[in-house]
Amino acid sequence: MQESNANKVFIAYSNVIEKSFEFYSEYNKSLIQAWSKAGKSTSGLQREKIQDQFRSTFDTEFRSKLKETPFCNALSDFAGSYITLAPIFGHDKIYRNLEMFTYLSDSFLEPIRDIINRTPSEVIPMKGRFEVHHYKSQSTPKFKTPILVVGSLINRHYILDLLPETSIIRHFQQLGFDVYATDWKMPTINDENMTLASYAHNYLENAVDKVEEITGSRNVNLFGYCWGGILSLIYSALHPENVKSLILHATPADFGKTPTVLETWLTNLDVGKFVQTFGNVPSFFLNIAFLMRNPLEASLKYSFYFSEPKNTKEIAKFLAVESWLYDSVPIIGKAFEQIINDIYKKNLLIQNKMMLGKELVDLKKITIPVLNIVGTNDDLVSAESSRTITNVISSTDKKTIEFPTGHVGLCISKSAHKKLWPEVGEWLKERST
Repeated sequence: MQESNANKVFIAYSNVIEKSFEFYSEYNKSLIQAWSKAGKSTSGLQREKIQDQFRSTFDTEFRSKLKETPFCNALSDFAGSYITLAPIFGHDKIYRNLEMFTYLSDSFLEPIRDIINRTPSEVIPMKGRFEVHHYKSQSTPKFKTPILVVGSLINRHYILDLLPETSIIRHFQQLGFDVYATDWKMPTINDENMTLASYAHNYLENAVDKVEEITGSRNVNLFGYCWGGILSLIYSALHPENVKSLILHATPADFGKTPTVLETWLTNLDVGKFVQTFGNVPSFFLNIAFLMRNPLEASLKYSFYFSEPKNTKEIAKFLAVESWLYDSVPIIGKAFEQIINDIYKKNLLIQNKMMLGKELVDLKKITIPVLNIVGTNDDLVSAESSRTITNVISSTDKKTIEFPTGHVGLCISKSAHKKLWPEVGEWLKERST
């Protein structure tokens, strides 16, 4: 028996070595090819244009290579080999213990994080492991229907309230809205079997009910960010009577279109086996994936950014974004598995074929006013994935705003706060009078 176990360990370990070698070979080959093409693209250019041209060509070429079948197969095989090895060495148990320790540590850090540069808010405890923030205002709201911001399951909610001058929360508040937001908090091993249905029914539905109870409003304006937009779509299809208007912000839904790098990787991952092994999806897994998309940009962005003098506000903004990017939380396993399998791989949501428990999620039942915000340079959620939503829903009052920036730029860029968010505000005010 001991010999059999030793043989099992040897085979699993050897497989990881082999698959890791294949993966790094494909990754390095992609790097070299992208670097070579980027170098050739700068031939004959003036010196001041070389850097921008090199970075642009490298980025385009490298992302293209990372979506090709040989690389995706190598990545999938490497991940699969490690998933097999992890339980043998107890890495799955180590991760679960580390996750609980991180949760306890985060309980002390969270109150500090939530007051630095944030719009003052009152925390409304909810049944379950999440909270609702009510943002305090010094004046009485002009509009009776409140806004409930539904955050993503991947990153923390405060990207929408990162700094006072780039706060979407504060913008809505200044327009005269009573603003609330979900905070999904730090999940633990006790949450790993929570499904997408639990999020939609037990969490989001309870959040809507609580906001309506506090404000006396019959319904809410839902604002869904990224995967929070997926939840908002699902809830609006199942309970349209509770939603006055729906704003979707960089929401992925249609995966029959050209995918981004991360979307391609996720559709090649055996998520069932991954979740069975680790429970919740580790936050470091996501951070590594983000870095792998463009290691050149990740390694050089600090030197590029600080190559010219910056004022205090600019530095504070840069550091705030960087801290948010790597302040990821684990994603609850079963919910992650359903989103990837049903929405990313099978594309059921946009086809109105997705089941949530025993209920069919039919987006054609959405007839309320809908505003769909799309970042045309978004490399996390493709513009094609978001655009289709406007066509599928039955609303007659619907609009798509396409803005030339990326995923985070939609939230915090100067151009977005100068042009995009005033337009969003006007749209919302017209439907709130």
